[in-house]
Amino acid sequence: MRINHFLLAGCLFTGMVEADTTLIYNNKEGQEHSRMLLTEGKVKMTNQADYSTEILFNSTNTSFTVINHDEKSYMVFGQKQIEALGDVSKMVDKMIDQQLSQMPEAQREQMRGMIETMVKKQMPKAAPMPNYNKSGESKTYNGFDCDVVVKEVKGQNDGEFCVTQYSNLGISDGEYSAVSQFMKIAEKMAAQFGQDQSMNFDAIGQVVPVYYDMSNNQGFLTEVNDDNLPKGTFEVPAGYQEESLPKELF
Repeated sequence: MRINHFLLAGCLFTGMVEADTTLIYNNKEGQEHSRMLLTEGKVKMTNQADYSTEILFNSTNTSFTVINHDEKSYMVFGQKQIEALGDVSKMVDKMIDQQLSQMPEAQREQMRGMIETMVKKQMPKAAPMPNYNKSGESKTYNGFDCDVVVKEVKGQNDGEFCVTQYSNLGISDGEYSAVSQFMKIAEKMAAQFGQDQSMNFDAIGQVVPVYYDMSNNQGFLTEVNDDNLPKGTFEVPAGYQEESLPKELF
């Protein structure tokens, strides 16, 4: 058990704040693959494959912030935009309606059919939602015990995880609630665009992956750090410019 847990227990009446949590995953070559930073109600995701981009999630107002370090810019997806992206077909219909609004009514329906066919033909088909099934097998990775879970899509194996209860990693209730909400929304949004490289934790239980294999991308939990994260970790860097979202889509 980590020393910080004993310190917390001994300082409950001193106003000491519970520490943050950082989970670091390496690839099979031992190089860092991704990092998950957690604090009460907030999540930050980084991926070494795309170091220029970071994703922030705030469960209090249900918002995603995508930061682009190369361009020193960011985009915010609030609840309204997230709901729209959860139904891409409806969003496309709205965009077409706006494009045709200035056209004479006699031509509108004819053009609608042509545009709908053209646009939706280019769009990826929505991916079916996966099922998660516990295999009954247990493993250990880097000293972390876990239970094997198989991800299936249309009855076919589509990935494998090895998971443990979040409390086993020292993750607090508030931290887990945020990352769980993050994953639920990410899975739904990704499926709309024909992609599914997410993991809906609550579909399995209150767990976090110790190992994952999705689309041949493997990650192994190698380090759990409960040091307090620097101030500003879950904020957009100063001087970055906000990019506007396309109004016609939302």
